[in-house]
Amino acid sequence: EAQTLSQEKQTLIFTVDEQLKVLGNEEQLRSAISNLVYNAVNHTPPGTEIRVSWQRTPQGALFSVEDNGPGIAPEHIPRLTERFYRVDKARSRQTGGSGLGLAIVKHAVNHHDSRLEIDSTVGKGTRFSFLLPERLIAKKDA
Repeated sequence: EAQTLSQEKQTLIFTVDEQLKVLGNEEQLRSAISNLVYNAVNHTPPGTEIRVSWQRTPQGALFSVEDNGPGIAPEHIPRLTERFYRVDKARSRQTGGSGLGLAIVKHAVNHHDSRLEIDSTVGKGTRFSFLLPERLIAKKDA
């Protein structure tokens, strides 16, 4: 799905633990993941790299989307999860979207006792991630 969305404009690199399953609301988690990947593809210039990761850590299940695009100015980061907030209003109208994506992500990950982390450096790129707690990881025999 992400490869199709990208239309080969960016290089997508996936690091996925296929055995990692979590207990939670599948629709909410899919929506959160889709929104994060969609944003990376739509807000990262052609020729850049997007890394998508789903890995088990000692603390739980870590999902992240990281790019080496233009980055986001620090003053915008606290407001990114507000409904309808857009960093670049003109560009957002061109690329579509409702301005609800990151608000949906925030709600979904909060519902799973996690929080959305946003790390960005202008000129270097952005990383969105969330860590689902260890107790939500499905046991292998379940």
